[in-house]
Amino acid sequence: MPSSPRIMAIQLLVQCEKSRSYANLALDAALKREALPSVDAALCAALVYGVIERRRTLDYQLESLLQKPLPQLPAEARAVLRLGLYQLFYMERIPAHAAIHESVALAKASPKTRHLAGLVNAVLRNAQARGLIMPEGDDDQALSVRYSCPEWLVALWRESYPGNYNQLLEHSFGNSEIILRANTLRTTTGALAELLKVQRAQPIKGLPDALKIPGGQITRLPGYGDGLFHVQDAAAQLCCLALDPQPGHTVLDLCAAPGGKSFTCAQLMRDQGKIIALDLHANRVKLIEQGAARLGITCIKALQGDARQAETLFPGKADRVLCDVPCSGLGILGKKPDIREKMRAELDKLPEMQYAILCGGMRSLAPGGTLVYATCTLNPAENEAVCQRFLAEYPEFRAAPFRTLMPHTDGTDGFFIAKFQWR
Repeated sequence: MPSSPRIMAIQLLVQCEKSRSYANLALDAALKREALPSVDAALCAALVYGVIERRRTLDYQLESLLQKPLPQLPAEARAVLRLGLYQLFYMERIPAHAAIHESVALAKASPKTRHLAGLVNAVLRNAQARGLIMPEGDDDQALSVRYSCPEWLVALWRESYPGNYNQLLEHSFGNSEIILRANTLRTTTGALAELLKVQRAQPIKGLPDALKIPGGQITRLPGYGDGLFHVQDAAAQLCCLALDPQPGHTVLDLCAAPGGKSFTCAQLMRDQGKIIALDLHANRVKLIEQGAARLGITCIKALQGDARQAETLFPGKADRVLCDVPCSGLGILGKKPDIREKMRAELDKLPEMQYAILCGGMRSLAPGGTLVYATCTLNPAENEAVCQRFLAEYPEFRAAPFRTLMPHTDGTDGFFIAKFQWR
């Protein structure tokens, strides 16, 4: 019989392909339901995320190894073949014979693919013999296969960041490192580093309360249950520092779930003042409440509401407003590989919504206050263009120089930060 993590991985890959469900949500639900041992859970996660992340490259291999078009195979067979290829070419710790053997066993284990076990064996053995092949050249199609992303994204980055597009593509894959922020209400960064020394916690230059550790299950780390830290990328922490909330301030965090920036702001404020963490979805509001309770934060009030009408909560009363708007997520492809399957049309409707949220935040701002607009995308239409429109329509505001963070130069998520203040 094939191993349990591989069986679960196949089920999740089929589910994600058929329903376009998000891999992280599907995986979390499956792991809670099945309660795999930690080693098996880690393998399952690596397989699911890896196959989704490299799907275009894997399918390019299969197109030349199969006699019939790949879409004509059952979804389960496509998942088995992709899983096998991913293990062959991208998981050095798994021997080739084991990758092939397990894949054939997976095919035999399902009535939908049992008759294709021989095909799976032949395709994988041929792939092993010839090795990974890539198209030559620097055109959009070749780079799309090489970096497993849609051609429209290659074209967008080539046009928008002509000196950086190759590096952005190279750094678009998953990074196993995790960034933690010490909960300065309960501990110090030094004490947390000592607690996590077995995890090889390392400081991050420019962020005195942040630590970097290798990937793993966060909830099992020492100090998690005691609320000594929360997970937050360096870019998000820099965003909170740009907002500069002070003790006693009233802060409005729009589109706040799961709450990381609200938590960091509360720590910067020493839990003194008021933070309204607003999110559109009730179930995500609960995530903010649960996170604040774990961290022992009392100044956060999580509410459900539409950020575009944020001024109904605080018409001109907030000292600081953070608009971390919903975006295309092109700066975090390595963390959310499903984003690679987005259609270009899905991006076109975002800037209008983002601008409406920015305006809702502006109308909530008190005189002399600070407004920060942020995204985790690398798309000028969602970043600079939205902010330039805002400045043109509201000349009473001035902006600090826009800041675009890039993985290959800043070591962070791809991120955009704009800071506005009254003139």
